[in-house]
Amino acid sequence: MVAHTSPQQRLSFFQRHQRGETYQAIARSEGVSFECVRYWCRRQRAGGSCFMPYHRPPSGLLSRFDPKVPYCILRLRLQHPRWGPNRLRYHLGKRLSLRGLPLPSEAEIGRYLHQWNRFRRRIKPKTVTQRPEAPTHVHQRWQLDFKVQIALKDRTRVDLYTCRDPFGEVCIDAHLVPNGRVGTKGKRPSFETAQAFLRSCFARWHTLPDEIQTDGEPALSGRSGGTFFPTRFTLWLQGLGVDYLVTRSGKPTDNAEVERCHRTLNDYVIKGQEHLGAMPLQAALDQAVYDLAYDLPSQADGCHGRPPVEAHPDLLQPRRVYRPEHELALFDLKRVDTYLSTFTWNSTVTKNGEVSIGESFYYPGYKHRGQEVVVRFDAATREFVFYSAREPDEILARCRAKRLDVTDLTGLGPWPSGPGVQQLSLPGFRNKG
Repeated sequence: MVAHTSPQQRLSFFQRHQRGETYQAIARSEGVSFECVRYWCRRQRAGGSCFMPYHRPPSGLLSRFDPKVPYCILRLRLQHPRWGPNRLRYHLGKRLSLRGLPLPSEAEIGRYLHQWNRFRRRIKPKTVTQRPEAPTHVHQRWQLDFKVQIALKDRTRVDLYTCRDPFGEVCIDAHLVPNGRVGTKGKRPSFETAQAFLRSCFARWHTLPDEIQTDGEPALSGRSGGTFFPTRFTLWLQGLGVDYLVTRSGKPTDNAEVERCHRTLNDYVIKGQEHLGAMPLQAALDQAVYDLAYDLPSQADGCHGRPPVEAHPDLLQPRRVYRPEHELALFDLKRVDTYLSTFTWNSTVTKNGEVSIGESFYYPGYKHRGQEVVVRFDAATREFVFYSAREPDEILARCRAKRLDVTDLTGLGPWPSGPGVQQLSLPGFRNKG
């Protein structure tokens, strides 16, 4: 049977019945039910019409508004894919064709657009990573972190740089770094300040650790988006033979020990003493680091109520001896080159024939503009090699590496402008005198 009868059919039902046909005969010939024919015939005999008496109002999102409203919303969104409900609502009110008509709220516009996948906000898939394995010995891993923009009474601000050994359960060092005045925009931690701070940590304990771990600070990790290239901070540590680890995004518990150390130092030294100023606070901070390491009993599990140095005497035994004047001799550029040779970068040659790699631009050639390339580092020649993405074995160009020599990565020039004569003690010999 048909789902619905038309007004013309209903009129013919009544006319045929008036000519003497029975309800049953009409229903059989039209393929409808007996009750349907009887209803429409009786309705028209009583003076009613052959049209459906029931009216269903339009339903759905924005159905109570003029049809021009959803039409304009879709048109504006297609023309401006980045506009949100607030922008769309504002420009609906500017259109002359909608003047005087009621307009939906921002929430109603958002719900209306959400019914189409192309207008929904895309959620980035979460990358599942595992927490770095816990260290197993002293000076294996140092955690580095920053507590930024601490306001002092003189309306200046400082950042607290803290380094901690989670296995040795000791604060390696802590420094206050000026960061402008209250009410101004502060600066994020930089490579230069982090490098200077770590050098003070190395010098304080006369050793290099095996690993340095930080959170995803862009200046250090280089993971703020785009094509990843190791930062100068990473390459400097690689040259010293120190591995660089980055905690998982949104997991501050990966750096829990140094985060707790921030609070300890802040409560022990800074809280309530903001009126002293940066220099007196730094002196108090230096004393606090010494007290916490050598004198004060620690509540850490492995210390059992003893100071960290007493509970972990290996803290005083350098794993790899470090002295500031020996850094250039300890720095090995071959480690950096070997590390860079493990990466592959994909990029597109600009219309000027350039490709951006790290902090530098390279020129594979104007004739390759618009072409997708694969870039690798040749450790033997210290060159970036550009391959065609379509023909992986085809070398398009070679460019000498820029800003990747010893001076660029360490900030130290050769003697006499550097830290002085570089000399390492040789095994089997002992200095006289």
